[in-house]
Amino acid sequence: MKKFLFVLIALLTVLAFGTGAVAAEKKATKTEVTKVTGAVTAYVAARQAEKMPGTISVKDAKGNDWSFDVPPDTKITGEVTRGVMATVNYKKEGGKMIASSIAVIAVKKPAAPKTK
Repeated sequence: MKKFLFVLIALLTVLAFGTGAVAAEKKATKTEVTKVTGAVTAYVAARQAEKMPGTISVKDAKGNDWSFDVPPDTKITGEVTRGVMATVNYKKEGGKMIASSIAVIAVKKPAAPKTK
């Protein structure tokens, strides 16, 4: 009977620690993707050949400056240049903000006045 109780307690202890470790692992691997929209203040393109990451800095509508690493596999829509409006989707990994996609927002030009 003592042997059975010992085995049962050992099994329950292993089970309790095992489920706690799995829950901690799931929480640690979850990455939240968020986005920032604003004017591009600086952009250095990533270099595919050297697998060198680039960087992008954006100033949002509230005046906050945001800086992101841009890996070579980042999806970029439009031509990113200084001064354009862009939306940067990013995730935090290891204390860094990594851009997962960058989309340039096309600014509509006002229609030219009609002349008669």
